[in-house]
Amino acid sequence: MASENSQLHSVLVSGTNQGLGYHTVHQLGAAPNTLVFMGARKLAAAEEARAKFAADIHPSSTVVPIQLDITDPTSIKNARDFVEKYLKEKGLTGLDALVNNAAIAIGSFQDVYAVNVFGTSDFTQAIRPLIKKNGAIVNVSSTMGSLHYHTQRPAPTIAYEYSSSKSALNSLTLQWAIEEEQKGSGVRVVCICPGYNATKMNGFAGTMDPADGCKIIVKTALAKEGRSGVFINKDGDVKW
Repeated sequence: MASENSQLHSVLVSGTNQGLGYHTVHQLGAAPNTLVFMGARKLAAAEEARAKFAADIHPSSTVVPIQLDITDPTSIKNARDFVEKYLKEKGLTGLDALVNNAAIAIGSFQDVYAVNVFGTSDFTQAIRPLIKKNGAIVNVSSTMGSLHYHTQRPAPTIAYEYSSSKSALNSLTLQWAIEEEQKGSGVRVVCICPGYNATKMNGFAGTMDPADGCKIIVKTALAKEGRSGVFINKDGDVKW
């Protein structure tokens, strides 16, 4: 069993009961030999979401719902402890990838930064010791966080709280990438813009189907090698 489980590709995803996170977990679970931890603020919501695609989960794969609120230190600790224990019980040495997907777009600066920046940072720091050598940290960002994007005219959409929070996440991506490089860990840190997807976050006004938008996230989370310290979308590099 241990040798079989060692072949599993393990991924932890936050913010998964709807939208991009839901489709990301759905597609990861449909891939062979994956173990996916499906984090959501309410465990029941994750369980309900999983039930919708349970029939699509590959026979060799497992999707495990977990309660996770990245703004709550106790929830972060409990999620970390659960994942660590589960991995050990399955004979796995750690996580292959962490996908930081949880985010909000509307609210005060304090509310948006609590999730998109502080929560994401706290959660990543808590989970980092579980990530295997040559693993990956995948940060779901947005072109709206690109400083280059905001130099363009006509002026892009103004969303002070959301855009600046994603700019901060982009900066964290680069700094974490440098840190991993200096440690020689082989851990890749990548920023992804999945595009303008029709999700609850934007009132379903997006022009892309999140089932398509998530594909670049899934591909990056499943990759066993690649570049680090990059900002990408489905078409290639995005200017910072």
